[in-house]
Amino acid sequence: MIEYIAYIFLFSLGFITLLTENKSILKYLYIPFVFVFMLIVRLNAFVLGGNEKDILTYAIEMKNLSFSFYYVREFIFWNGIQLVYALVQSELVTFILLDYCWIRILLKTANLNDDKQLASGFVVVLMTSFPFFFGYENIYRQFFAGIVLLYAYAHLKENELKSWRLFIVSIFIHNLSLFLLPIFILKKNMSFGIKDRVIISLVLSIFIVFSIPLLLHFKSTGSTGLNLSILYFLLFSCFLGLFLYKFKDNILHILGLMPSLLPSVVLMMGFILFKQEMITERVGMLFIIFLIYDLYAYSSLLVNKLTRVAFRILLLLLFGVPVFVFRSSLDFLF
Repeated sequence: MIEYIAYIFLFSLGFITLLTENKSILKYLYIPFVFVFMLIVRLNAFVLGGNEKDILTYAIEMKNLSFSFYYVREFIFWNGIQLVYALVQSELVTFILLDYCWIRILLKTANLNDDKQLASGFVVVLMTSFPFFFGYENIYRQFFAGIVLLYAYAHLKENELKSWRLFIVSIFIHNLSLFLLPIFILKKNMSFGIKDRVIISLVLSIFIVFSIPLLLHFKSTGSTGLNLSILYFLLFSCFLGLFLYKFKDNILHILGLMPSLLPSVVLMMGFILFKQEMITERVGMLFIIFLIYDLYAYSSLLVNKLTRVAFRILLLLLFGVPVFVFRSSLDFLF
């Protein structure tokens, strides 16, 4: 129950932060409470007997050094978590330190977008969004890779070399990071223009779809407890259709502005057609994080404050309210 109350408080505080566009509330109230909230999440798992079974499985695995292919292919995560545990000798403290690391990376990502219109406030939407929630409660490896990917994504236009290095690091945290390659290419790829990037991204997306049976042969993809593959596909398709209609006179511009849309629709449609619902669910969670980032970045371009604030609050509700609806998420909170 305490985690449920803390989540409601975080959600409410996020609502106020976006409504007021107050950087002081974000810096001195919201962000400190993010650290408090994550501490409550871990205490619920390790002290209060919560339902975070996957997190407890990680707690077991961090004590077992193994050189099997399953662990070696994602050695940065597994060796990293084992090293931290070896130093602190506590499952709880290990996760507290790991949570501190990803929050700091997320805040560094936010600082790259800091301005008077609360462009850094995408953190508010992400923290209570259902993909983030299931990430820190359940699919932690994928979630951690997603944080590193998001940091790389934010750097892509200013420091492309650093971005691609981080991308490679994320692959060895969780191999599903490879599926984000078409999105990264569409955002920026050396000296290619937007039209060429769209073509390359589409071709690569189609190639991944047809390669998925072989790729999944080497990859374990457990369920998050949901089966929302069709819903995710419809979500991306609706946003893509909406923005293509709104910017019908300059389609390439909007595809470059929000690179997460087109590759996500193509990949998820392909996965569904090939009856890969489980991978669609897992990859969909990852894609939505980048969709939120792109949509929030778009909101910063809205000059009218009322429109901008309303759009951001809509994002908060659209991606946060499902946590109160899904049975699996309520099991974590209680």
